[in-house]
Amino acid sequence: MMAQFHWTEAMSVGVEALDADHRCLIRIINLLYNVEAAGRDAEHIQSVLETLKLYGRLHFKREERVMQAARFPGASIHRAEHQGFARYLEALRKRYATGDDPEVARELYDYLTGWLCHHVMIQDFAYKPYVNTVGDANAVARNAAPPLPNIAGLTLVSA
Repeated sequence: MMAQFHWTEAMSVGVEALDADHRCLIRIINLLYNVEAAGRDAEHIQSVLETLKLYGRLHFKREERVMQAARFPGASIHRAEHQGFARYLEALRKRYATGDDPEVARELYDYLTGWLCHHVMIQDFAYKPYVNTVGDANAVARNAAPPLPNIAGLTLVSA
């Protein structure tokens, strides 16, 4: 059985726009919660995969722009992790498109929970001290990419 995740302030990177994206990632992860028991269908999994593609593109653009503005020295390594996420996701999307693979939901859930724990809670926290040097890091993030929309019937943005 998969566990649900919940946002806490301890997860904050200090930039509201990026924190909102991370809360969105938690909602995406929770869309996979007990996916087998809930009887989710292939269309649901496909929607999650498509949503993650858009999430990555918009969030990574915002985050990379903030790191650039903050002159974060680890930005190139961080960017490479983002590219790895995008490559993995694309490979998973292609694999899922070739057939209704029941293991994709579990694999995706495991990957995303690992990503949340490692990338967000460790790698993202590495740039946290640097964002204080940016006058309005939240404005930089908001101006870098549009907010995450509601996509394919999946509610992703905060009310």
